[in-house]
Amino acid sequence: MRRVYEARKAEPVPISGKDALLMSQVAFYDDPDRQIEMIGKLADELELRIKDGLGVVEQGTKRVLVSGTPMAIPNWKIHHLVETKNAIIVAEETCTGTRYFQSEYDEIKGETVDDLLNIIADRYLGINCACFTPNDERMEDILQLAREYKVDGVILYTLNFCQPYDIEAISLEKKLKKMGFPTLSLTTNYSSEDNEQINTRIEAFLEML
Repeated sequence: MRRVYEARKAEPVPISGKDALLMSQVAFYDDPDRQIEMIGKLADELELRIKDGLGVVEQGTKRVLVSGTPMAIPNWKIHHLVETKNAIIVAEETCTGTRYFQSEYDEIKGETVDDLLNIIADRYLGINCACFTPNDERMEDILQLAREYKVDGVILYTLNFCQPYDIEAISLEKKLKKMGFPTLSLTTNYSSEDNEQINTRIEAFLEML
């Protein structure tokens, strides 16, 4: 998965944000051995596409980072609306994005169940979710990703009633704009009822980039 995300840094981008999101979503349910095999094949294909200069969009297409609430299947709304407007999502700072593989261990050492549970606990506590406070590390993660993926703008996405992300979005938007990254905060749900409203806001945001 890290290789796939690394490939998304390329210009032009070799995979759409919606397809990359689907890969991450399916990884939560897939058989681990099959997951490793198939995502490995996808990474091989993307690296070959980069070598050949092939992308799913033209070079110079506006690049967007999505940060916020996890997006479980079948939540592709934001990605679809962005990527049907001559823009592309190149990374997700979410638990269905970079946080999925953020913490890595070169070697897992544990002789007892308690040892292994401590490692799992450390892994969970090392995720910069909005449920933790203070959470300055998440701001650092977003800025690092924005720079690494050379994004033109950031969308702060919150699923309805997820108050920790809703509250954090206020300060994050101010900080990101101050650092020179145009930012749009969106709160929505899985339904299509607010598609027109969200669509209008995304269009205006992309025109501003």
